[in-house]
Amino acid sequence: MEEMKDTYIQEANELLENLESSLLSLEDNPNDKSNIEQVFRVMHTLKGNSSMFGLTKIAEFVHDLETIYDKIRQGEMQLSRDILNTTLASFDHLNLIIVDSELEEETNKENHVKLINEIHKFIGKAGVEQHSNDNLTESQVVKSENVELIDQPKTFHIHFEPGESIFLDGSNPLFLVAELAAMGKSIVVPHFKHVTSLVDYNPTNCFTYWDIYLESTCQKTDVLDVFVFVEGNSMIEITEIPFIELISNPSFNEVVNGTMFKDLKTDVTSIMLLAESIGKKVEAVSSNEKNEILVATPVEAQKTAKAETKEKVVSSIRVSSDKLDELMNLVSELVTTQASLTLYNQKNETPELEVISENIEKLSRRLRDIAFGMTLVPINNMFSRFQRLVRDVSMALGKEVQFVTEGGETELDKSIIETLTDPLMHIIRNSLDHGLELPEVRENHNKDRKGTVKLKAFYSGISVYIQIIDDGKGIDANIIRKKAISKGFLKEDEVLTDKEIYDFIFYPGFSTAEVITDISGRGVGMDVVKRNITDLKGVVSVESKVNVGTTLTIKLPLSLSIIDGLLVEIAHVNYIIPLSVVNKCYEVDNSEMMENFNKLLILDDKQVPFINIRQEFGYKNVSGSEKSQIIVVSDGDKKVGISVDYIVGEYQAVVKPIGKYYKNQDFISGATILGDGSIALVMDTHKIIDLYTEHVKLELK
Repeated sequence: MEEMKDTYIQEANELLENLESSLLSLEDNPNDKSNIEQVFRVMHTLKGNSSMFGLTKIAEFVHDLETIYDKIRQGEMQLSRDILNTTLASFDHLNLIIVDSELEEETNKENHVKLINEIHKFIGKAGVEQHSNDNLTESQVVKSENVELIDQPKTFHIHFEPGESIFLDGSNPLFLVAELAAMGKSIVVPHFKHVTSLVDYNPTNCFTYWDIYLESTCQKTDVLDVFVFVEGNSMIEITEIPFIELISNPSFNEVVNGTMFKDLKTDVTSIMLLAESIGKKVEAVSSNEKNEILVATPVEAQKTAKAETKEKVVSSIRVSSDKLDELMNLVSELVTTQASLTLYNQKNETPELEVISENIEKLSRRLRDIAFGMTLVPINNMFSRFQRLVRDVSMALGKEVQFVTEGGETELDKSIIETLTDPLMHIIRNSLDHGLELPEVRENHNKDRKGTVKLKAFYSGISVYIQIIDDGKGIDANIIRKKAISKGFLKEDEVLTDKEIYDFIFYPGFSTAEVITDISGRGVGMDVVKRNITDLKGVVSVESKVNVGTTLTIKLPLSLSIIDGLLVEIAHVNYIIPLSVVNKCYEVDNSEMMENFNKLLILDDKQVPFINIRQEFGYKNVSGSEKSQIIVVSDGDKKVGISVDYIVGEYQAVVKPIGKYYKNQDFISGATILGDGSIALVMDTHKIIDLYTEHVKLELK
């Protein structure tokens, strides 16, 4: 049972993460129906999961919250900031009570009652105490045009067509039909799909579907709850018939069980006409609720939902991190061995061996991608956590903030992401508190009232860069310098660059905040931020300009990675350029580069700046009559040419750390062993371009 509860908590956390993301998107786009539907769906699933595990307090709480968004999506209620604030507060509460389902903590218990009262105000319910639907009296129900009477019976037509593979999921559709029948008076009509031949018959498939007529006091969502675990693999249609006393009527029974309609699902109009002639109309049912089909899953949607369900099952499998590390090591060795096999085949040119070599290469690439998919997750999973932080902190500070994310598809190891969460959270808090100004101050500096905080991630070489960029007041290097001198970190006659001065903000106990707040200013945190990043073998740096903004950059090297690269030669030395940054390759005369003073080449009728790698790396220049290859690489929005002597071709490289001998060489981010046993160095094109840009600026001065 404990293992099952752990599974529930894991799934609940995933659902709550999706819920928070949808709620924050909804705040920016309150009329987005897809987000409203997503919020309702997540709540509906969480309620169903909680009910299945017997967590009634959580299920009832989510049910009331779900009712609000059901009314919003039906157009009966408008989304307001108060509703959104209550929902976000409920989200925080749910994060706590999924591990305290019996509300044993007094704080959780008090907050539970408080939030239920707020939710009930929105949906028109009365009372602080909790009651089940069966025990509610008429005086405890607020009657209005928009709220249905809880004890008023309704008649539903339910068409339930399970997917053929439903038995393979461990589901029994007969149990679901029995559960529906137990909800009130019912008529169940089975149908059987036609099997053309015994060849097409598979005994593990389901060939039965049902039409069910149910008269009950339950709500439509209660009926849908029965199918919560099979709706992704089934066709489910629920139509409310606005008449009662049909189930016990002999005429209706005769029609349903007789031969008048071979398939009642396809003739709902006839059912309505029949019901009108023999049934009693329900006056309390809202007119916009009649004949509504809640779920009608087309074949394509069924396939998509089924695929998503399978994906969730796979993601819930727990595997030891040691096993994943061992898998990555074996895949790396396989890739290296495959490179040796390819090289051997090129030397011997055996047709049979060539076929085997190509197949091994295809399999190793697929295995590599699968192994990476198991160990790496998109960094966007971490980005979404900060949207709520920015919202709450900016409201507490009275600041208007736009939070922008970029590069969410960049992937990192899950353990690295978990370690980075707290440091990034602290940096973002500092940006909001110290970086961005109040709206009135920004207007006085001719800025937009709304400040911007951007969280950006991108690859460069085998490193991942994460940047936190704000357009606030920036950091004054003179203030940092004076504070460092006053604390004894710096002597008055010492001369440092701005970059070196900014590093003082990572010293323990260093803070320039004049007022200590709950958010920041105690001098505790930035030193921990740097220590956590250093533990990941990363580097953190700061760039800032007064009244323009601040950029904090985190560089994280991947200790082991397999990349698709371009193998090149420069002065008979092998290098790898990551294929992800390569834009296009050109061939030019060396004389064009040697006689070029402005470092620009005309390529495809466009001026492209270039870097002569031979010169930058200290190699001798070759004859001007010879040819060189120019590889245009992308660095953000910039495109820069890099000169090499020879392009060998694409290469799948297992990249490993380069050790202490290259620790001061920023332009090299790793090394790989080639098929013949020689070493190739992996270029960090981002750093090469940065260093070259600084060099050009110094020359211009």
